[in-house]
Amino acid sequence: MYKRSIMKILFLLLLNSIAISQPNLTFDYDYAIFRDEGTKVYLELYYAFPSTELLFIRNSGGYEAIGKLQLDVVNKNTGKTVVAKDFKVPVTIADTTGSGKDFKLTGQINMLLDSGTYLLKMVASDFNDASRTNSAEEEIMLKQFQDGKLMMSTIELSTGIVKSTDENNLFYKNTLEVTPNPGNLFGNNLSKLYYYLELYNLNKQELGDKYSIMVTIANKDGSEIKSSTKKYDLKTESKVEYGSVDITGLPSNSYQLFIKLFDNTDKELLRAYKYFYVFSSDTNYVPTVLTDIENEYLLSEYAKMSEKQLDEEFNKAIYLMSDQQKERYETLKSVDEKRMYMFKYWKGIAPYIAKKDYFSRIDFANKNFKSDLREGWKTDRGRIYAIYGKYDEIERFPYEGSTRAYEIWSYNKIQGGVIFVFMDNSTGFGDYIQIHSTAQNEPSDSDWRDKINIR
Repeated sequence: MYKRSIMKILFLLLLNSIAISQPNLTFDYDYAIFRDEGTKVYLELYYAFPSTELLFIRNSGGYEAIGKLQLDVVNKNTGKTVVAKDFKVPVTIADTTGSGKDFKLTGQINMLLDSGTYLLKMVASDFNDASRTNSAEEEIMLKQFQDGKLMMSTIELSTGIVKSTDENNLFYKNTLEVTPNPGNLFGNNLSKLYYYLELYNLNKQELGDKYSIMVTIANKDGSEIKSSTKKYDLKTESKVEYGSVDITGLPSNSYQLFIKLFDNTDKELLRAYKYFYVFSSDTNYVPTVLTDIENEYLLSEYAKMSEKQLDEEFNKAIYLMSDQQKERYETLKSVDEKRMYMFKYWKGIAPYIAKKDYFSRIDFANKNFKSDLREGWKTDRGRIYAIYGKYDEIERFPYEGSTRAYEIWSYNKIQGGVIFVFMDNSTGFGDYIQIHSTAQNEPSDSDWRDKINIR
């Protein structure tokens, strides 16, 4: 990899008149995992679109907006796609003025899957405006719920839970209507956090005649803020545990919800936990707790990103980073530090290149420059495409008797016009290497034509 001044690269990009794209469509998702009666696992996927970002089109009933989700679920153990389907969440309102438009369109997808590791690929879009999109990927491991073994589901966070007999309701389960909160964001008009969880294989041998369930709200470091305990007599093999916690007064920040199961001697046997976020406009709290940028961070995609996702994004962004920026990231120890670092990085670089633009180049490189040896973005052609964007002209020269295959890329608006020359240095693997360029801070070789000759 060639070292270069990040400021020089950004200046060149600015001269190249790179357009900054509009922000992506906001899109929240979450999931919970439950037991099925057979050997399969029940996966519920929750997703939501803010209505304020969707295009409403007039119809006979008023104004309609539609959030669309394209979902592909790939079994990583077999490589097969087990779900490939589009889902829509429509809503019609009388008019598009005032607070009547300020709500979220929420959907839920129920899937019955074998145990194993799955990759969820999601593309969210505005059905009425296809240019507004967002995408996400999540790797999920589904473990089979074992018969006879004391177990619990994961936690679903909800904006409200009420008793219901409407089994056709999308959010109905176990005599309840559980409205999911895919963003796990509470505060302001959501002063209560609702939770839903299932317990399986409750038995006297492990619990005794009684058991208790403790619900705890904790800071992100695990220190307890408040908790409550419910005691139960052992009557059934399974149990639905649900309720709410008043979070009024919590400052804007990230928190953890713990649900713990204890036996009749108060020994902890199982626990589940879930991160959630509070955003409060109460001036008694916000100014003394978080800065504006930290509040913006809590509402961004980074507040929920896994360390694996962050590391992958960092690795692909190194073409734009200085050595100091790369070294700084590599010293970070916690996932929260990495989340904030990458959030601030893209916010700082946005005047020069938008994250969406950059990663669309990475995707193009992966599709078009992949060799048998390397992913597309890791090749020399992928690096140049990621940094400078699409070429203005390209000349391709195939293998001939005396010369190797090579390409010449021309950029007419950079530094008064520059070229990059790439040669296929492999024998049929399609692995092109850069052998010459007239651009600043790129390797130059006036004798590059000698290198393409086959001796």
